[in-house]
Amino acid sequence: MYKLICFTVSFIFCQYCFAAVPGESAPACEAKIMGTNQALNLNDFNNKVVLIDFWATWCPPCKQSIPFFNALRNEFQDEGFEIVAISVDENLSDVKKYLETNPVDYVMAYDSSGDCPSKYGVKAMPSSYFIDRHGKIREVHLGFRRIDEMGIRARVVELLKEEN
Repeated sequence: MYKLICFTVSFIFCQYCFAAVPGESAPACEAKIMGTNQALNLNDFNNKVVLIDFWATWCPPCKQSIPFFNALRNEFQDEGFEIVAISVDENLSDVKKYLETNPVDYVMAYDSSGDCPSKYGVKAMPSSYFIDRHGKIREVHLGFRRIDEMGIRARVVELLKEEN
């Protein structure tokens, strides 16, 4: 019985042992880019500030964040900012249907296997990871409310001002 309790407790906390945290490099994961089905490669964004956003079509705050993120990306794209959204929906057709009526200008990927949220230690939906120009996670933002917009924008501006 003692071994079972120890195993259960270690299993619960172990998921956080491998979570991506500020100061570490953004982990690679098994996501596919929508439309091309190519593997997502974060090295394609070297020397850019990247916001990795985990979202799902069943998540109201996620859907609320998408127009803001699209506008933010378009405002700062020329300064070296990009957004990579990773849908965790199990059904890819749900994502395609949503994006038909809510198109975005940034990279949209999907991971129905759960590899990416597992490697990043996603704890809430949506979860946003701010990645600096060196590929390091600088901050994790959980959830989304309209009042978060100013803080998210300020963090992006701050990271863009940093030297390479």
